[in-house]
Amino acid sequence: MLHVYDIENGVLRERDVADLTPTTSDAASWIDMVDATDEERQQVQHLFRQALPDSDDVEEIESSARFFNDEHGLHVHSLFVYQAEGRHRTATVAFVLQPRRLLTFRDSRLPDFRLMRLRVRRGWVRVQEPLDILLNILEQKTENLADTLEDIHRDLEDVSYLVLEDEEAELEDGIEKLAHLEDSNGKVRLCLMDTQRSISFIQRYVRADKDRRRTCSEIQHDLDTLMSHATFLFEKINFLMDSTQGFINIEQNQIIKIFSIAAVVFLPPTMIASIYGMNFDVMPELQFKFGYPMVIGLMILSGIAPYWYFKRKGWL
Repeated sequence: MLHVYDIENGVLRERDVADLTPTTSDAASWIDMVDATDEERQQVQHLFRQALPDSDDVEEIESSARFFNDEHGLHVHSLFVYQAEGRHRTATVAFVLQPRRLLTFRDSRLPDFRLMRLRVRRGWVRVQEPLDILLNILEQKTENLADTLEDIHRDLEDVSYLVLEDEEAELEDGIEKLAHLEDSNGKVRLCLMDTQRSISFIQRYVRADKDRRRTCSEIQHDLDTLMSHATFLFEKINFLMDSTQGFINIEQNQIIKIFSIAAVVFLPPTMIASIYGMNFDVMPELQFKFGYPMVIGLMILSGIAPYWYFKRKGWL
């Protein structure tokens, strides 16, 4: 799927085109390729005379493979976070910034780009050149990451109440929720770090442009603030995880303690019953008239005595 955008009087507009032609592609300021077919990829490669990055190239993590400049333009590969099947996931978008246009290549439908299209349709995106489109996308991405961190913090407060204050809560559920939040927070932190690297690379490119350098600095400042917040959430998640595991260990130790005391309480009566369950010929107590109630009473007394002792010591 291809989305084509033009800049008209300083406002980004989406153009409804059925197919790319040399005329439409030459006038386009932004061409966004979403899960493009082989035919669409060949068409774009033919029009712009450059090889498109494949999935393996886009997913490289070393800086030299994600941020570089060549004869085709400025290349920035940036991570974006999205939700699928109730979990946060990440996808890499390849940006190619040329003097007259911005090309983007992605395999996933991302909420940041969906929101960008909505803003374009309402005429809210004001830009002067393709670089401004790239900065708008990264700025919007930063805002969405901030919203995601706010959602994680809100969910974490609920889990914190469940673990630390709700006496009837199932702590195993708390561990599952904390693991889910830790995974989401980790993906957001990864996107934040990747965006910091992207902005640092672009800042070197716009060193002589005062206005766009200021925009990059503002985005970088927001990213630094969000990284601090993500670190705080990471530490709080670890604290709650340790606390939950500690509470579970206490509960398990309490259960083991009850079983241990029960074993000690029933050990003397069991021993007495075992003695008088023997089948020896000479057992003088078998001839006692009150032997049976005496043994029953002895068994009860031998069981009550340890229980009373443990209760007095505060072990129960």
